[in-house]
Amino acid sequence: MKRLKSGKYISTGYLYKGYEVRNHGYYPPDRCVYWEAIDVETGQADCHAKTKRGIKALIDEQNAVNQSAAIDATSGAR
Repeated sequence: MKRLKSGKYISTGYLYKGYEVRNHGYYPPDRCVYWEAIDVETGQADCHAKTKRGIKALIDEQNAVNQSAAIDATSGAR
C-alpha cells in the first residue's frame, strides 16, 4: 500500500484528517477496490469511495461541511 502524502500509516489503514481510511479489498462485480473512512471520534463510517483519491476528496468535503456548520452555530448564538 502507498502512504497518503498528508496522512499517517497505522496497522489497520491510514489516518487522514481525523478519519481512519481502510481498504476493503477488491469487489469483483464492480471491478474496483473499495475504501472506507471511519471517523475516529465517533467510530462511524462516514465516507465510501472506489479510489483513494475519491475518499480523500470526500473527507475534505465532509470537513468543510463540519467547519461551516460550526461557524453557523457560533454566529447563530448572538
